[in-house]
Amino acid sequence: MYLDYLTAFVDTPHGRARLTVSESGVVECAWPLLQENEGGGDRIRLPQNPRGSGREYLLWQAVEALLAYFSGDFQAIATVPLDGRKFTPWQRKVYQVVRSIPAGEARSYGEVAAACGRPRAARAVGQAMAANPVPLFIPCHRVIRSDGRAGYYSGGGPALKEWLLAFEKEKTANLFHR
Repeated sequence: MYLDYLTAFVDTPHGRARLTVSESGVVECAWPLLQENEGGGDRIRLPQNPRGSGREYLLWQAVEALLAYFSGDFQAIATVPLDGRKFTPWQRKVYQVVRSIPAGEARSYGEVAAACGRPRAARAVGQAMAANPVPLFIPCHRVIRSDGRAGYYSGGGPALKEWLLAFEKEKTANLFHR
């Protein structure tokens, strides 16, 4: 897909994902892969714990963070570097705000727009969410409609968005009730 990038296919407890990284960070997270042929191609054998930096390390870090996410550890995925070179300045601002929304919580498109300094730009926030190439790493599922409904989610529609929010709420609640 990309020339100077590495890609791995990851079997998570909730479906297969395709992760692509550059030297700068994660470029793509396609999850869930909905068609059989989306998960084909070469599989990269990752070292157990690569040292240093570079694409191999970033890919390993992204894979580990994604698997940790589905185990209920939401911190690791929030710290993985992203390659935002193709993001517009507006997308960068929106994605930074969305990455700061705690797991299990949600904000409306209007609240995100206000946090970006443009309170009337809810639709522009929606457009940035629709263009998000790294869902879960930029948790666009945490952005909902002002009426409380989930709204669109490119990875699997409103039902998947609702499931992700419920999953995060459950795992977060379990952390506090041990």
